[in-house]
Amino acid sequence: MELSPVRDSDLPELATIAGGGVRRDGVQAFLVDWDSGNDAEITRSLAQYHWNTRATLTVESWTIEFAVRVGGEVIGVQGVSAQQFPLTRTVSTGSWLSKDKQGQGFGTRMRSLVVGAFIREFGTRRFDTGYVEGNLASRRVSEKIGYSPNGTRSIVAQNGTASTENLMVLFSEDYPYSMDDIDVSGAEEVRAFLGLTD
Repeated sequence: MELSPVRDSDLPELATIAGGGVRRDGVQAFLVDWDSGNDAEITRSLAQYHWNTRATLTVESWTIEFAVRVGGEVIGVQGVSAQQFPLTRTVSTGSWLSKDKQGQGFGTRMRSLVVGAFIREFGTRRFDTGYVEGNLASRRVSEKIGYSPNGTRSIVAQNGTASTENLMVLFSEDYPYSMDDIDVSGAEEVRAFLGLTD
């Protein structure tokens, strides 16, 4: 599995696998309803979101979306975002997979890769995530990686109704996997951009 920052050249492949939605059985999974509509609407939503994350990236507030490939094939996206990271050493994660790749362990693996890499390369101490009530697949991925429940909050889900988001947290000392098999390139440039000295 390879994760690399989403580039414009990845957008056509991402739009293709997102076509028709990425949710199973109509389960609410996102705060923004980007995966509904026709192919043109999904393609536009994807492109606008990824362009915006790049245009607004600063040291104080950033989101990096990684295209996830297995055997050279794009299967989804793993996102990492942070506010004041050099001070907090805290990130939030979110992700999606094409329907035909769900339930095969890919979601767990891609989250584990970013968690392990961010612990080892950037000294991240805390990882936050959440799942909309009823999205059991997302909950299971977090549990496998060592996340613990961290309360709830009321949100408006992508269908426009009030829903409960279950929050989860993972501290670096509780991460259960080895980081020895993770190969990272470009970490020095990211550390320099963020001004990390330790």
